[in-house]
Amino acid sequence: MSTFIRRYAKYINEKAISYRTVAFDFCKVKRGKEDGTLRTMATDQLLKTLPVLQAQLDALLDFDCTANELTNGVINSAFMLLFRDLIRLFACYNDGIINLLEKYFEMNKKQITRVF
Repeated sequence: MSTFIRRYAKYINEKAISYRTVAFDFCKVKRGKEDGTLRTMATDQLLKTLPVLQAQLDALLDFDCTANELTNGVINSAFMLLFRDLIRLFACYNDGIINLLEKYFEMNKKQITRVF
């Protein structure tokens, strides 16, 4: 059980680092086509924000538990909290990637190399 608590703590720590870096919580931002935060973000800011979001997603996916381990109440609760965040983070990442692809042909060569 302690390994899962450490993995959850790693995710919470990464969430705090991302909040410190970009000054907003990805789980609380507006999402959507018209007024989504990541959908309307400028290119330079988007290129700084997406790696932070990717690091947070990677920390979340490191939780990695099986169905047999979800019988413990603490592990199950942490998994449910992470699952809820995963859906929101995926939607934010999707908005950011769509925005990045829309702006791809307007970028200069230096920005494009940063993307890949």
